[in-house]
Amino acid sequence: MDDTILSVFVDESGKFQHPDSTSRYYVVGMVFHRQSDSIAEAVKALDATNASLGFDPERFAFHAGPLVRAEKNFSIMSRNFRGKIFQRMMGFAMRIPFRYHCFCVDKKFIDSVDQIVELLRRDVLAFIRDQHDELSRLDQLKLYYDCGQSPITNLLHEAFVDAPCRVEFVQGVKPERYKLFQVADMLCTVHLVERKLKDGEPMSNSEYTFFGGPRAFKHNVLRYLKPKEI
Repeated sequence: MDDTILSVFVDESGKFQHPDSTSRYYVVGMVFHRQSDSIAEAVKALDATNASLGFDPERFAFHAGPLVRAEKNFSIMSRNFRGKIFQRMMGFAMRIPFRYHCFCVDKKFIDSVDQIVELLRRDVLAFIRDQHDELSRLDQLKLYYDCGQSPITNLLHEAFVDAPCRVEFVQGVKPERYKLFQVADMLCTVHLVERKLKDGEPMSNSEYTFFGGPRAFKHNVLRYLKPKEI
C-alpha cells in the first residue's frame, strides 16, 4: 500500500446528556496509522490469542468500558479473565506503529449539550489545523467511524472537509472488523481514567478493582501508551 495513505480511527467514551451525574467527562479518541506499516502479523497473533480464550476473532470486539465494569458480554467473566483480555490488547497496541490523540470535555463546567459539541468542535478543528503540514504530504486519508453519535459524525465531516488531501469516509464500519478501532476504544477509556486522576478525581470502584489503583494504572498502562500520543 502507498505510504501516503493514512487511516484515522475514531471512537468516543461518555454521554452527551447534560446534566449527567454518571459521566462527568466526554472523550473522543483518534488513532492514526499509515497503511504502509503493516500490522497483519500482529493482528494474526491477537486473533490467535483471542481464539485461545474462546472468542471468535471475526465476531469478538474488544470494548474497554464494559470490560472494566464487567458489563454486557463481560458480566460473567472473572476479574483475572477480563484482565487477560485487556493485557492482550495492550500488548497488541505496544507492538504496532500508530499515534493517537484524545479530546476531552469536562461537563462539570458547561451548561448544555450544545456547549459540549462546541468545545469539541473548537479543539478538533484546532488540532487538525496544527496537523496541516503532515496532512499535506498525504495522497489520501481514510476515516473510520461507526457513526455511533451523530454530532461526532457531523463534526468529523466539518473537521476534514478542507483537509489538504483526498478524504474518504469509510462506510459500514463495524468495530469487530478493525483492531485499530478497538485500540481507539481502549485509549478513550485509558484517557478517561488519566483525566480523572489529573483532576484529582477518584477512580470508580470498578476502575480501581480492575487496574489496581492509580499507581498501578500509571505503571502498568499509562507509561506504555503515552509515548504514542501526539
